[in-house]
Amino acid sequence: MRIAMVSDPTVSDQDPQVTRLAAGLTGAGHRVTVYTRSDRESLPMGEFTEFLARRFRQRPPDLVHAHCWTAGLAALMAAADAGAPLVQTYHGLGAGQSDRHTIERMLGRKARLVLAGDNDERDRLVRMGVPRGRICVVPCGIDLNRFHPEGEVATRGARHRLLGLGPVVPGHGFDRIIEVLPAVPDTELVLATPNSRSTVDGDELRRIKQLAQARGVADRVHLLGMVTARALPPLLRSADALMCLPRKGSCGTMPLAAMACGTAVIATGEGELADTVVHGVTGLHVRPEDPRGLAKALRGFLADPAMIESCGVAGRDRVSARYSWDRVVADTDRVYERVLADEAVPAQRRGR
Repeated sequence: MRIAMVSDPTVSDQDPQVTRLAAGLTGAGHRVTVYTRSDRESLPMGEFTEFLARRFRQRPPDLVHAHCWTAGLAALMAAADAGAPLVQTYHGLGAGQSDRHTIERMLGRKARLVLAGDNDERDRLVRMGVPRGRICVVPCGIDLNRFHPEGEVATRGARHRLLGLGPVVPGHGFDRIIEVLPAVPDTELVLATPNSRSTVDGDELRRIKQLAQARGVADRVHLLGMVTARALPPLLRSADALMCLPRKGSCGTMPLAAMACGTAVIATGEGELADTVVHGVTGLHVRPEDPRGLAKALRGFLADPAMIESCGVAGRDRVSARYSWDRVVADTDRVYERVLADEAVPAQRRGR
């Protein structure tokens, strides 16, 4: 199968996922070409669309898979010109009533199939008007060879460690953890940004530092800044739990990485986290808007070593079974075969 993958690194950090998926499909015997828009945001999207159209005419793909909404917009026109079906993955949906939301809705209705990352995204797409029968849930994958329980463990300075990973931006929820930390004794909080492409908002960083000072826990809140890819697994292994409490957006693949390292995840029971984290099995679902309840849940969890260990073991098992790259590639391959099979039926009816 000739597969064209289209991504746009100026919009999201989905490129590692695209790269691993492309490599896995190539290993399965397919011919995969990845087309990536320049990382210069000033490059007009029209030029990217024209480039894709020319390349698709020269080397017609059997199927086009777009990653993120801007890549989908460029790929839609080029794929239609080449007569190739479009598969769309969003890697997160935009807010309602925005231009992005309008384009995402249009793409969902015109793409031959949409791959949702979780059940919540699937339900949101249905509410946007995308037919349920044209949506398949295929989650992101995680590298089990890189993230695993055995190996180096970062040194920690308190009896317990909570970890927050992600961009330092308003709405990511780091402040929610700091707010309850005074009621969670013998516990340090480590905050870090896992890659160089993640955003660090200076005003939000200052606000977090000021909040830690105001709550009297500045000595227990450690801001590591950017951490290298090599340092990430040891950091994950050192934590009792990864905290994922965003007000908006997502935690990306960090919950999967934590579970792969045998670390529990404490998260909101919303969106993709409702699928990823099984309450009481691989971690906890909590209500961050209830600080007293959140603090009580954290104290109970950290006071139960057996719970911490069992959640870590169950998390590793769950990731191995559902989120390994072998599983994700196989599921994606089956989806592609379904799309091409559906394409062949109308063509046969037309006598082609």
